[in-house]
Amino acid sequence: MRKIAIILARSGSKGLEDKNIMELCGKPMMNYSIEAALEAACFDRIILSTDSVKYGKIGEKCGAEVMYRDESLASDTATTYMVLEDLFSQINHDFDYFVLLQPTSPLRTTQNIKEAIEVFERNINRFDFLVSMKVAEHNHLLVKPVEEDMSLKHFDADFANYRRQGVVDYSPNGAIFIGKVEPYLKQKHFFGARAIGYIMNDVDSIDVDNTLDYRLASLCMEERLKAGHSNG
Repeated sequence: MRKIAIILARSGSKGLEDKNIMELCGKPMMNYSIEAALEAACFDRIILSTDSVKYGKIGEKCGAEVMYRDESLASDTATTYMVLEDLFSQINHDFDYFVLLQPTSPLRTTQNIKEAIEVFERNINRFDFLVSMKVAEHNHLLVKPVEEDMSLKHFDADFANYRRQGVVDYSPNGAIFIGKVEPYLKQKHFFGARAIGYIMNDVDSIDVDNTLDYRLASLCMEERLKAGHSNG
């Protein structure tokens, strides 16, 4: 099946400045996603969408095709849907589906991408979307709101033995999203009954959003490189 990879990398970031191109073990963070897509050797196009010429030059050097977005689509209020809708309006839909790879998931491997694609294509008649998931840090029994007065009234249970209930919950890890264009443009997101999950382990699932995430990603990447493994 024909497919394209899309990597969204805007330059504005309030948490970690320029986190998409922060150096991670010797290379810009977003390069790990581009390289993983290239190594998968299954995409008709690998598109980097950015608002930054600097980012664009880095992406081109790494091997991605660069498409520049309007400044209005690089703000904190611009959604993924808005960016993808604009991108799809500029390219031919001569492919069966697209794979969105967020640059803040540098430990997502080529093997993860290949496995997710295999799962999706095997079930493509039943599902329009795939979302990568991980086992949640806490199951839903331990995740409740706290009232403004700090009351724990919603935690009205004995949580000491919650593990015995055998509950396993999952959460999206942000690493891989797959979608058919028309269903995505209609639904405007990747979730729901027409979506299938692909489970990843905790290390491959690391999503860099803050300094602690970055330090953890750096440590895990160093260990991976010491072991002689690439992002394959």
